[in-house]
Amino acid sequence: MTQSTVQDPAQAFVAGQRWLSETELEQGLGLITQVNGRMLTVLFPATGELRHYASQQAPLARYQLLPDDRGQHAEGWWFRVTEVEVKNHILTYHGLREDTDESVSLPEAQLAAQVATQHPLTRILAGKADRLDMYRLRQQAQQHLQRWQQSKVTGLLGARAQLLPHQLYIAYTVADRFQPRVLLADEVGLGKTIEAGMILQRRLLTGRSQRALIIVPDSLCHQWLVELKRRFALSFSLFDAERCEALRGEHENVFAAEQLILIPQSMLETSEWLEQLTTADFDLLIADEAHRLEPDSEHFDALQQLTQAISSVLLLTATPEQAGMQAHFARLQLLDPDRFHDFSAFLAEQESYQALTPMAEVLAKHGAEKLLDRLLDYYGTGRLMFRNSRAHIGGFPERHLHTYELTELELEGASAFVGKAQWLQQLLKQHKNEKIVLICGSSLTVQELYDYLRIEHGIHAAVFHEGMSLVERDRAAEFFASPEDGCPILLCSEIGSEGRNFQFAQHLVLFDLPQHPDLLEQRIGRLDRIGQRGAVQIHVPVLLGSRDDILLQWYEAMDAFAQPNAVGALVHQAFAAQLTDFLTAVANDEPYDDTAFEALLSATTERAAELREKIRNGRDKLQELNAFRPQQAQAIVAEVAASERSDELANFMQEFWARFGVDYDALNEESGWLRPTEHMRVTLPGLPDEGMTVTFSRDYALAHEPVEFLTWDHPQVQHALELLTRDSYGSTCVALMQNRALPAGAWFVELNFSSQLTTAPALVAHEFYPQQNLRVLLDSQGRDLTTRVAASALDQQLQFVDKKQARQLMQQLRQALQQHIKAAWQPAETQQQQRLQQAQAELENYMAQAKQRLNQLKQRNPAVRQAEIDGVEQRHEQLTQALKQPLLQLDSVRVMVNLPT
Repeated sequence: MTQSTVQDPAQAFVAGQRWLSETELEQGLGLITQVNGRMLTVLFPATGELRHYASQQAPLARYQLLPDDRGQHAEGWWFRVTEVEVKNHILTYHGLREDTDESVSLPEAQLAAQVATQHPLTRILAGKADRLDMYRLRQQAQQHLQRWQQSKVTGLLGARAQLLPHQLYIAYTVADRFQPRVLLADEVGLGKTIEAGMILQRRLLTGRSQRALIIVPDSLCHQWLVELKRRFALSFSLFDAERCEALRGEHENVFAAEQLILIPQSMLETSEWLEQLTTADFDLLIADEAHRLEPDSEHFDALQQLTQAISSVLLLTATPEQAGMQAHFARLQLLDPDRFHDFSAFLAEQESYQALTPMAEVLAKHGAEKLLDRLLDYYGTGRLMFRNSRAHIGGFPERHLHTYELTELELEGASAFVGKAQWLQQLLKQHKNEKIVLICGSSLTVQELYDYLRIEHGIHAAVFHEGMSLVERDRAAEFFASPEDGCPILLCSEIGSEGRNFQFAQHLVLFDLPQHPDLLEQRIGRLDRIGQRGAVQIHVPVLLGSRDDILLQWYEAMDAFAQPNAVGALVHQAFAAQLTDFLTAVANDEPYDDTAFEALLSATTERAAELREKIRNGRDKLQELNAFRPQQAQAIVAEVAASERSDELANFMQEFWARFGVDYDALNEESGWLRPTEHMRVTLPGLPDEGMTVTFSRDYALAHEPVEFLTWDHPQVQHALELLTRDSYGSTCVALMQNRALPAGAWFVELNFSSQLTTAPALVAHEFYPQQNLRVLLDSQGRDLTTRVAASALDQQLQFVDKKQARQLMQQLRQALQQHIKAAWQPAETQQQQRLQQAQAELENYMAQAKQRLNQLKQRNPAVRQAEIDGVEQRHEQLTQALKQPLLQLDSVRVMVNLPT
């Protein structure tokens, strides 16, 4: 390969030369078409624009390629330059065409008009320089991005939620699996929705998932949308029947219109929409309230089709066995039909786990994590089902039951409803300044209570029932929740016991009692949940000898009010027939055998205690140990907390806002007001015209709902990192030095190269090889000073230079800089190779352990799918191949010139 001696082409303007416009770089590569005395005409083929300049003041920069550079012909094909010939101020490039390897020669006029205008070299040739502080901000962004990509808790930072170990542990464990298919079955109030949101956010931010579908009961659609936005800054689109009809003509598959979609369960009833859902290429499915979908029902069959079509599935239910073991088994079949194919074998297997519990407890007590891992991995549903109990997690409020016998009201001739309504009015008077949630079985009762309180006593109540629209329900919930303008009581039908959370209230009125223990637990769980700061006061009015009196005594017999009732469904299954006989007798105003009823209560107490003991010692204990490992969970919590203790994020974002024309005014030590200005460089997504309040403090965000919580995971922060690492901001810079030890005019060039792997996002290559920033420092003689002069030491000697002086310096050094940039590739490639070798070693170690563990598990535990083992193997092969073909690019250049002191 020979290198020609290139004459200085800037000595004269000649038709046929290629130049860049220093003031309109976006025009691409210009071609001089005419030189007439002191005027010249330049055509910019990329835009079709003509420009006329005075030759003495033309804002033009000569464009030329050097040997080894890649060039593009106007017809689109690429060539590698081997020699540059200059004749009459016109450049002719000789080289090899890349697609055919044939020798080519072409005058510069035949170069493609499109050039990488944002590339640092192009900007240097055009004399484009950014301020020193913008260059520094770009370097900070590169460092922050690399740390974020390689962090163990990426995607777990951004949830507006307390750092609860059991939630973070489940999210961390599930999110990183290859195509996870699990049942999230924590008891009511432990935060399954938050766990699902964390898993979702981590998978989206790491690239493991791109298209997500969430299915929720119709009544909870808006609440889910709000929670996803408020807690995780995730913007989902609601696709109901109306929206799908509107999109029918625009898309072959309406669900291809968005990446993140939420649908009501009722959408599963329409075969057309179900068929489109199964072919919409979603890679993650989340189904809430999975226990409401009964096997053999139309909705269940539809869900089965979706779980077969979508690779990753999260089913959420607080009562996995509410409808019996057969229904529980059917839901496990949705997740892994190959594993769960024999119901009898499944029941026998469940019974056998009790023998493992003592051993597991000993291992957990003595911190034998690896042995405990192996034992729990072999547990049948351990990898598919996560169920934490409040007893295992701890830290929940007490429950206090208050019962009220209303016999006297009944004797005065009042109806049962009026008697209870009068009692309720007195209760409201006793707790005048407190919030009360009332739940009953029907919307008709809710409306009657609303009318009674308003008409008879002038008490305003919020109502919440299935006959209201989603918007009306949300308004009712907001009216009740408001501490200033809200009402004292919220009247809910049974729908109020599912999905909605009212942990800011301490008083729960059960105006009537549900017939199933799990429904009772769901009602209480609306208040008794994470975030509840006081004891939950449960108020139950009953008429002696009534239906509710029977149910109250039966529930007290199984201790259903004092503590979470994990055995309720099993107790109901055992005594439902007997209980129904007594309830039927009462409904028909018939007498019943008191001795037989006492026997039922005694048997219920005995059976509940027996089941609790069995669960404590059996499979549920193993599930708890598997779903929450305190030592590992605390390590995750500590890592998330450590990222929040530093002021790095706040300092970085405030500097970013200052550089990009966004006003930030501190309101107090924990928050500030962010608003756009007319000087903004770019439009920032999610920033409203009127501005918004932001905080970097988790505690402050939890205490102030309207405040935006910013973390490294937040879209605003991610957008800032993307702008500064992918766009041209800060990519070229000129700075001045005043170093007496150096001669005046001495100059240096600092070049930063980015190195990354080009792979499918789902491979999550950045876990092993995050985007790298490779620095090369050369002096004016081309000597490599990278290891001798640290960037931080150099940075302290630099001063700002104005744009005019920067352009002059770049014009003077233009050709030398081009040569230096070319020379810097080799040391950059050497650095890259060292980091690739380190990444390959880490990859080999990780994959060897992962494959060994899964293969061992497969021998003992059929719950491990072969697809999971194959997925690890494929990821290993593809990442190994990607590490052999990294993408190395010049990212930024800083020129430093020493001035005389």
